[in-house]
Amino acid sequence: MSITPLKKVFADTTGKTNHYDEYKIDRTDSPIVMNLFPGTTGQSAVSDVIIDSTKQGSNIQGAIINFTIGTGNSLVNKFLEVYTIITDVSTVTNLTSLDFSLTGGTAPYRYKMERTVQEQGDSAAYKITIFFTDFS
Repeated sequence: MSITPLKKVFADTTGKTNHYDEYKIDRTDSPIVMNLFPGTTGQSAVSDVIIDSTKQGSNIQGAIINFTIGTGNSLVNKFLEVYTIITDVSTVTNLTSLDFSLTGGTAPYRYKMERTVQEQGDSAAYKITIFFTDFS
C-alpha cells in the first residue's frame, strides 16, 4: 500500500482535526457526491481523496465542489479518506476550519471542524475517514 505525501503529515494528527464516521448508502447506481470547503477567505488548502487506498484526487487545491466519488454499489463497505492541509494566510485571524459534506446516501451528511494555529502562515492538518455502510 502506497502512502501519499499528505498522508504522512497525519501521523501525529489527533483530536478535533481528525474525524471518523459511517455513512449509510443503498446498493444503487445513485452517485455519492462530496463537497469540502476549507475555511474562509485567507486560508489556502490542498487535499488528497482516497477510497480504499486508491487515489481519487491528489493535491487538489482549494474547495472541492460536487466531486462524485462513486455510486452506492461501488462504495459499499469501503473507506473514504480525505487528507487536507489548511494554511492560514489571513492577517485577521488564526482560525482554520473545514466543512465536509456527502450527499446521495440515505440522508445528507455534514461535519465541521476548526483549529486555531499559533501564527499567520502556520498550517493545520485535517483528516476525515468515512466508512460506507449498506442498510438497504
